[in-house]
Amino acid sequence: MNKMKWIAAALMVLLLIVMNVMIFDKLESAAVEAPRLETGLSKQKDFTKKHEVTGVALSKNTFDIYENSSLGTIKEIAAVKGETVTSGQTLITYENAEIEREIRSLKRDKEAADVRSDHYSSEVSRWRTELSNFDEEKDSADAKVILQKELAEAELQGDLAENESSVLSDEISDLEQQLDELSVKSPADGVVSEVNGIGSDGPLLTIVGQGNFELVAEIDQDIATIVKTGDSVQIMSSDNKKLNGTIQTLLPVEKSKDFKMTVLVEEEAAWVEGQTAKIIITEKLAENAVSVPKQAILKDDGKTYVLTIVKDKLYKLKVSTGLEQKGDVQITKGLKKGQVIVLNPSPVYVSGQPAFKK
Repeated sequence: MNKMKWIAAALMVLLLIVMNVMIFDKLESAAVEAPRLETGLSKQKDFTKKHEVTGVALSKNTFDIYENSSLGTIKEIAAVKGETVTSGQTLITYENAEIEREIRSLKRDKEAADVRSDHYSSEVSRWRTELSNFDEEKDSADAKVILQKELAEAELQGDLAENESSVLSDEISDLEQQLDELSVKSPADGVVSEVNGIGSDGPLLTIVGQGNFELVAEIDQDIATIVKTGDSVQIMSSDNKKLNGTIQTLLPVEKSKDFKMTVLVEEEAAWVEGQTAKIIITEKLAENAVSVPKQAILKDDGKTYVLTIVKDKLYKLKVSTGLEQKGDVQITKGLKKGQVIVLNPSPVYVSGQPAFKK
């Protein structure tokens, strides 16, 4: 009897040891398989590039506006001598015969598509009515098949016409927006001092502005392609004071590939003529781009990945990257804004394994 008790006690101890080992192994395995990882979120940001040019301050508060044949032909000069104008007010509107011809052509095509759409809509209604009135006992099955084919064809042609009309509408809207943008706006608050009119050798309009200084700078062709009149720029004076400015003119320099740019200083500045200042032009390389910190990028087998955690599981996402700036990398494909991303990922992790956020 005592022997049996000792055997039973030994079995209980052995069972407890086995259970403890299993529990320990399970906890240790879980700790290995389900690490706690440092994470962040994918975000949207603008990727930009700063260009600095040197401008020379001039105490000039008049603005000459010249004809710009690249916009088309002048439709209207919407200003008269002596008129007070505000910054951003439309002074000159252009018309572009090529764009207007294209709009007229597209409108004719759209009208034709709308007529077809209406026609096939009537056809669909007619064939549906005939099918609803079809007498299964009196009419032949072949006749019903023909009606169904006619209905299907009318529906198809109607959908095609509606789709064509929609596409043409979008194209017309884009071109009409281009026409709306064919205008020159006042670079500053001021008074119209001269209106010389179309075909004059000098400027079309002269605006006497309220600003005290403007900056004149020569810029190369590459920078000239990313700016236009009316754009805002930042100005850094010699005493490191930040000011706002607006590009008022951008004209080619004779016998050179450079351009002369004048920038209106929007705020009062205690400058003297001839003083220099930095003009900072911001080039937008990518707007509202999805981005992640550089430390979220994983390179493996010549491919690029990020890791994400969804419902306590790790997933490996293949992505395409673009620009890199200030520790952030643009994601052009494979990731959306607001997704959880793992920082400092390791290639040993695999999709589907348990993982937790720190």
